[in-house]
Amino acid sequence: MRKREKSKMRSNSKFQRPACTEDRISGLPDEILCHILSFLPTVQAVRTTILSHRWNHVWASVPNIDLCDNIEEFDHERFAGLVDHVLYSRGNSSIHRFRLHTKYMAELPWLDDWICTAITHNVVELDVDLARDSFSSEPVELPRSLYMCKTLVVLKLKLPSIITFAPHSDCFPSLKFLHVNVACPDAADSMGKLFTCCPVLEDLTIEAEPDGGSVLNVNISAPQLKRLRMNVFLCIVGEYYDYKTFINANTPNLEKFSFDGNVLAVFSSKNAKSLKIAKNNFEGLHAGSDAAELLHRHFAGIGNVEYLGVSAPIFGDPRIVYRYRLPMLNNLKHLVLLFQSCCSWQSLINFLNASPNLESLTFNKHAKCLKRHNKDELVHEWTPPESVPICLLSHLKTVRMQRFRRQPDEMKVAEYLLKHSEVLDYMIFCTRATYLREEKKLWDEVQKFPRVSQTCKIMFPKVCTENF
Repeated sequence: MRKREKSKMRSNSKFQRPACTEDRISGLPDEILCHILSFLPTVQAVRTTILSHRWNHVWASVPNIDLCDNIEEFDHERFAGLVDHVLYSRGNSSIHRFRLHTKYMAELPWLDDWICTAITHNVVELDVDLARDSFSSEPVELPRSLYMCKTLVVLKLKLPSIITFAPHSDCFPSLKFLHVNVACPDAADSMGKLFTCCPVLEDLTIEAEPDGGSVLNVNISAPQLKRLRMNVFLCIVGEYYDYKTFINANTPNLEKFSFDGNVLAVFSSKNAKSLKIAKNNFEGLHAGSDAAELLHRHFAGIGNVEYLGVSAPIFGDPRIVYRYRLPMLNNLKHLVLLFQSCCSWQSLINFLNASPNLESLTFNKHAKCLKRHNKDELVHEWTPPESVPICLLSHLKTVRMQRFRRQPDEMKVAEYLLKHSEVLDYMIFCTRATYLREEKKLWDEVQKFPRVSQTCKIMFPKVCTENF
């Protein structure tokens, strides 16, 4: 018996793996090692030199440089020394992405040197973020070589102070993605020059955090621009905002425009025929003295869209909802409305009357309003329009009522839409009913509403996504 066990042990020992003493990772080609290190912050990539002599110079050929001074062990001088060491250790190897996030602005010549060095190494993506706590009143002028870089495709700038640009018509020959974040609205004139000298730009994001003034003018001239995003949030806290953003665009190929902020934006364009999608979120913004006129101008500028998202109490403000007149949105097929609880139902009627070819409607009238209102300012009653909107008679196929709460005004709106939508296929109620009894009661009530469309299906989905 013992002989059999010894024989079995000897046979099993043949399949036992020997102890691994070989460093297989270090044996990989440099190209693979560089690819692995490219996913690490540069500080960690440099630390791989302690592994063995094989790793001493691998990090210097990594195509991506990611440097951030938010690590406690770095002070001003040490971080600057690290950046110098990383950049000047690369030899002739190219830089694909250079990401520099620093809270120090005292030594601007260093910043110029670092950017220029990245440019000489054929940088493709450049991301420079100077944190707000490094605020300086001195203008920041980026090196001229940046504008002439032929390899730069992606540029991200976050600068807290005034930006001074000195571009000309031959700038940024390869730039396709531009993201600019500034804190001072006085930089608008200089920024405007930047947005008019990008011949192949396709994607533009502008973020601003003005702390004063009344107007921000942004001029954009980009023949190949397809996507434009703007975020403007006024730093002053209050219930009413008189600050306005005027966007003058010469963008014949623009397809998507979105604005997010607590100020009123007015978009105007001479040739926006390609614009298909527009999203407008004027957070917490209520009516000003000239709001009705500006709203008309804004929607005239985006009048060719097929998809429109609107979120702001200003569109349903009871003080102007009967005064502003929407231009005809003849191409609009999909409409998403997010109104605050203070809004008048007249705003829904305004959009329905202006959208004769509307096919899909999603709306929610229960967003929280940040402003305190007097009781006489709030109008919750549903008053049917004098004539049925054209879209209900011929095109509207899907209606989705988000956060439906069975309130009297909501029930009247639902009843009106079911009664007059002749080609309606789906009436979807997204409710927060927590008990089967509540949902069944709502179902029974809605089923009693008259339906002019014989193919209309009433639905209460278990999960409702709220897309804007």
